[in-house]
Order: sequence, then C-alpha cells, then structure tokens
Amino acid sequence: MPETLIEHAKIEQPEAYRGRKSSYDRDQLNLVLDMTNTGAGTSEVARAAGLSRQTVLRIRRDLAEAEAGLARWGM
Repeated sequence: MPETLIEHAKIEQPEAYRGRKSSYDRDQLNLVLDMTNTGAGTSEVARAAGLSRQTVLRIRRDLAEAEAGLARWGM
C-alpha cells in the first residue's frame, strides 16, 4: 500500500511522473560515450557536446540512469 498520495498517483499514472526532462538528447549522450571511450577529458567532451561539465560527469557516473532518463521521455 502506498504511503503517500504522490506514491499512489505514481502507481495510477506512471507516465505523468517522469521527472525532469534531460538536458541532453540521444546524439549528445552517444558523443559523450564515444569521446569518453577514446580518453577525452571532461571539459573537452563538454565543449564538443554542448553540455556542462557537471552533466558530462553525471552521465559518466551513472550511464544506466542517463539511458533510463532518456527512455522515460521517449528520447
């Protein structure tokens, strides 16, 4: 049994509670991954992808969540 009204609403309408939309798209995510695999630094990747350094670090730290965030929004 859900403890709060929000938890109950998430069960009833999961598509209505997707969280904040990602600041990057699939192409930017792929660019971050490609450049990271070739050994590029965080600042270099951020400039090339048009993202903040913090966003690049967040993607690198938790790739599964980055992918899941895009999937929730159909990106």
